[in-house]
Amino acid sequence: YAWIFPKGERVAEVGIGVRGGNAKLYLDKFVKEHSDELGSGQIIDYRGAPVPIGGMISKLYGDGFILIGDAAGTVIPLTGAGIHSSGVAGLTAGRVAGEASLEGDNSSERLGTWVREYEDPWGKKIKLSLKVMRFLEKLSDDELNKLADVLDPDDIVKLANGEDVFTVARKLIKRPGIAFKLAKSILSS
Repeated sequence: YAWIFPKGERVAEVGIGVRGGNAKLYLDKFVKEHSDELGSGQIIDYRGAPVPIGGMISKLYGDGFILIGDAAGTVIPLTGAGIHSSGVAGLTAGRVAGEASLEGDNSSERLGTWVREYEDPWGKKIKLSLKVMRFLEKLSDDELNKLADVLDPDDIVKLANGEDVFTVARKLIKRPGIAFKLAKSILSS
């Protein structure tokens, strides 16, 4: 996962998410490949932080508390993207917390209603993306290449984001071994 976020007229945040390996090497390569967009800018600062890609934690709320964002694991596991999913979590949880506070009910049961609202679609996307990530980790390089031959870029993005996974799986009928592994990963708990 890589990004260029404009932060002003002449400033941008450039970043990359990697799992293992030397992040700076990947970042330098990304910057070089996007030199047209970045121009002759100079690096002001380097930063890094871990991103929780293991899926949502099991206890997202309790009496008097709600967890969202990185603390809750509301990140799309395969891409490490969390701005949209965590933003929606924050809005939903904030609304529920505000209502609960006005009602004088900060119980676990009341605060937990945010998760039921968040589950469809974001919770499902996060869970499916985690299953797809675990599926991809088990594939050999040869199997990954075969997968790339069958899927187009839109399919790969959908797969990474836990969207429309079953439609993508249908395309894999041409590669029954890979299709079986994907189905097994998705259907496992």
